[in-house]
Amino acid sequence: MRRALSSSILICIAAATAVFLFAVPAWSVERVVIKTASEYPDKHPTVKNGWFPWIDDLKKKSNGGLVIQFFNPNTLVPQKEAYNALTSGSADMIFNPTWRNQGKFPLTDVVSLPMLFNGSEAGSLTIWDLYQAFPEWQEEYKDVKMLWQWTSATIQLHTKKKQVKTLADMSGLKIIGWNPRNLEMIKALGANPIEMTPPDTYLALERGMADGVMCPIAPMRAFKISDAAKHHTIIDLNCDAFYAAMNPKKWNSLPEEHKKLLEQTTGRHMAQMSGKTLDQGAIDDSSWMKKEGHTFYVLPKEEKKLWRAKLKHMDDEWIQAVEGKGYKNARKIYEEAMKLAEKYSNQTTGGYKE
Repeated sequence: MRRALSSSILICIAAATAVFLFAVPAWSVERVVIKTASEYPDKHPTVKNGWFPWIDDLKKKSNGGLVIQFFNPNTLVPQKEAYNALTSGSADMIFNPTWRNQGKFPLTDVVSLPMLFNGSEAGSLTIWDLYQAFPEWQEEYKDVKMLWQWTSATIQLHTKKKQVKTLADMSGLKIIGWNPRNLEMIKALGANPIEMTPPDTYLALERGMADGVMCPIAPMRAFKISDAAKHHTIIDLNCDAFYAAMNPKKWNSLPEEHKKLLEQTTGRHMAQMSGKTLDQGAIDDSSWMKKEGHTFYVLPKEEKKLWRAKLKHMDDEWIQAVEGKGYKNARKIYEEAMKLAEKYSNQTTGGYKE
């Protein structure tokens, strides 16, 4: 009797174990964690409204088997070393601007030329189309596994005391820029460029070291710049190129189900999502600033042409420089970028609403 009872118990345990094993989806057996270094902090509108929902969706669709572990800037790796950290395997994935590696992505730099886009969505759709269209562009990222590309919100002019309305108003102003391309543009527009990091910009303005700054609207509140600069000129100066990429070895180690899921949820969809959330963040913040008494001025089309003319030489210089690196179709890439920029700027709302 006792032996029969023991046998029955063993049979029940075996049956229950079998049911459990067959009930668990095959890909949830192996839990994969992807350590991700981000240029944007977790409170950034694109992270909150675009990337975190994507991360949650991946985890849900993989039954917890695919986990993107998000790290704020300079926590997993120093952000200025993010690309090297990715290729060495210190980071599994990065969200990174191309300007951190000057000269490494010469073709991608075409989207940073002056006054191409009305906002980030137009820029992001353009950069992704260009990546897909030109093998030479893809070759720039041969050492990583590309997931998607996007562009920053467009850069505007923010001043402390004087509302800039014309090119003549720029003369003699001390204007902060955050990267070499913007410093070059500031100088071409007749102002005196000052190189500064985003965290140092507020104090520089507050202490009278600068009259204004060229930067997107989105980070102004986070860096307290909106406390010092309360006059804004909407010029859509340019934008910066970004990319989301994985370490190739990490990618190759993933189960096929995870690879398929990542490919299905990134690409054009995430390029557009990144752009839309950046534009909406700029719209929301400018609305808040207006309620706080800030003044906004949209540069008229005719005046904008004058500004564009002052910067046109940068287009020609880009073509010559890239041709000098051996890219014979540099002009073709430039012309395609211009067509796409016009197309998508006409189809999207941009990053500012009056």
